[in-house]
Amino acid sequence: MKRKPIIGIVGKPQCDDIIWNKICISNEVKDALNKNGALAIGIIPQSKITDINEGKPFSYQNYDLNKESLNDLYNTIDLCDGIILEGGIVICNYEQEIAKYCIKTNKPILGICCGCINMALSTGGSISLENYEYLKEKHFSLENMNMHNVSIDKDSKLYNQIKKDKFIVNSIHKCKIDNPGKYKVKGNAEDGIIELLEYEGDNFNIGVQWHPEFITDKEEQNMLFEQFIKYIINRIENK
Repeated sequence: MKRKPIIGIVGKPQCDDIIWNKICISNEVKDALNKNGALAIGIIPQSKITDINEGKPFSYQNYDLNKESLNDLYNTIDLCDGIILEGGIVICNYEQEIAKYCIKTNKPILGICCGCINMALSTGGSISLENYEYLKEKHFSLENMNMHNVSIDKDSKLYNQIKKDKFIVNSIHKCKIDNPGKYKVKGNAEDGIIELLEYEGDNFNIGVQWHPEFITDKEEQNMLFEQFIKYIINRIENK
């Protein structure tokens, strides 16, 4: 029996606990991977927090990323066939280091919402915290899974995989990407908000601003995970 591909989900800190500062994994992301034939493991930083900055809409956490702790982090990534940067309300320096390492090593990576933001930030990009109230109204809902349309370029990797250039998505973010860094913008919402980033080259290196893990009942959203895993399986079989 052929082994299932191992996908590392990068843990996201949760700062809302009274005592514990936890690093969590989304069950929905894990379930989407399992549904499409992959095994999920958690990726966490192998070092201590150096500082926490509370803010809106994001909190920021920095971890001690000395040479030893970075090497330990890289070694955990090397155990995986692919990586997912999940969404959340905390931005961490180790997430950006992981995105950089995936580019350097050609490791397949999928970024979701905040994960997409971390991909942009990892390559010199930036986000805007302006228009917070507008974004909260038009791009943030925990209930509405049909928030707005996204149009994607027909020369994009995602279009090549799902064969759709327009579809409706959910949306759970209160800031926007202003500068994609070294990524290419390949999809936008109707109001121009960046929704899809892709890194040039043959590797699967894609970031989406919506949350496909919550809407895998929609064919094109499940296909995002399906094609991610299919790409990884082909890499394994062709080694």
